[in-house]
Parts: sequence; structure tokens; C-alpha cells
Amino acid sequence: MEKVVVATFALNNLKSPKSVTEIPVSSSRGSRIQWGAAILPASMSGDGYTYIYGIDDAPTNKALRIARVKGSDLSQVDKWVFYNADLMAWMPDWEDGTHSTVGIANEFSVTKWDEGNSFVLISQDSIDAFSGKIRIWSNCQPWAFGRLLDHDVLTDMPEVGLFGSYGDKNIFAYNAHAHPTLASGGRRTLSYNVNSFDSTVGAQGAHYKDPSIYRPRFVSFKLVPFRSKRIAHNSSSKSERLASKNRASEASANRRAPPAEVYPGNE
Repeated sequence: MEKVVVATFALNNLKSPKSVTEIPVSSSRGSRIQWGAAILPASMSGDGYTYIYGIDDAPTNKALRIARVKGSDLSQVDKWVFYNADLMAWMPDWEDGTHSTVGIANEFSVTKWDEGNSFVLISQDSIDAFSGKIRIWSNCQPWAFGRLLDHDVLTDMPEVGLFGSYGDKNIFAYNAHAHPTLASGGRRTLSYNVNSFDSTVGAQGAHYKDPSIYRPRFVSFKLVPFRSKRIAHNSSSKSERLASKNRASEASANRRAPPAEVYPGNE
């Protein structure tokens, strides 16, 4: 990755940007941040800020970085401030931002959860390479989602690996995230993609033998606030997948909002 930019286009001309502003992605510390992995717009944040989430990439244990800017004009890069999890403060210098959560993937989502008066981050787990788990983090603010203890397994992606539904070690999943525009009646929808490392072109290739490998998967779930607990129930079409057994993570007693306890299962 050479650089990351914010490009602004006029709606009547999507061929040539009105402006292109480069975002710092590297420093003497060696970090290279992929900004724009997720965005929480000012219209949803509740405090008038747009939140820009970035990834400090690595084969495993990918780390979250967070920036924000007042209003909705992302091109004002000089007005971005960056979250320092150690100081619990926003810093004007990019190099003073720190990792705030470890174990998320390159693509994820951060959305408002009105019923729980909090925000939820949904991502594939990156603690293990090519993990088959989708996790959920929560906090009453759209930052400081915690370090490990604040996240729980929301559901598994049952297609993955030799012991997955395809019985193929080359099958992997990626890009799990929620779709807030598909929310209905308290239910939410997330999706993830499935693919194969087998790139053979022709009748013996995995995608040619079974085109269903490359179809996106959708999971319907519901977050239910219950006192200090948050419970998630998953369901999905029989033609797509069945929810699997999951675990509830241990609670964390700190200054953040109570962590989610997630109990996926069919409704």
C-alpha cells in the first residue's frame, strides 16, 4: 500500500475528483494504517463527529485505529484528531494515536444500537489466521471498544476449512460486517464472503465444480438488552446456513460500558 487519500467528487462528474487529499499512513514507528475500513457518519454518532476507522495491518492480530472529524467533510484531514487509548484522549498528531482494539479484520462495521444505548463493532476475528469466527464488541461511545475481554463470539462461519461444510481445507471466509440499512423490527443483518484458495481455471477448479462457494452469506440476528447483559440471537435461511454453538466471553470490570454477553441460537 503506497498511500491512502480522500477524494471528493461532484455528483455530476464522477470521473474527475474535485480534490484529492492524502492521509498519513506511515511514521517512524513503522505503522501503516489503512484508513476507511469502516465509517460512522456524524448523523449516527450522536455527537456531531464522523468517525473514521483504520487497520494497522498484519497477518494476525490486526489492530484498530480511530480518527474523527467534526461534521461530515472528511477532506479536512488537517482537522482530524486521533484516539490515544492509553491516555483516553484525542490527539491532533496522527503519530500520537494508538491501537485501541486488537483482533479485528480489514473490513468490519460500527453501527448504533439504539435499544442498548451503545455502539457495536462486528468483525471477523483476526487473532487466528483465516478464523471462522465473527465477533462483536460494544461500548457506549463509538471508540475504546476494548482489548479482548470486551468482545464475544457472535456466530461461526461454518464453511471454513477442512472440517467446514465443504470439507475443503482451501475454503476461507472474510469481510464480515453488518448492514444497518437492512435492519427491520429490531432484527439486524450481517454478511460475509466465502472463497477458495484453489484458483484453478477449468472443470477441476473448486469454483467450477461448486459455484456456491463464491456466494455471499447473510445472517439475521437480534440484540436484546437485558439488565446489564446483551443477548444476541441468530437465525438464517436453511438454504444458507445454520447458527452454531457459541460461547459467552467473561465480563470486564472497567470504565467502559458492560461488555456484551452473546448467546447465538435459532429463534
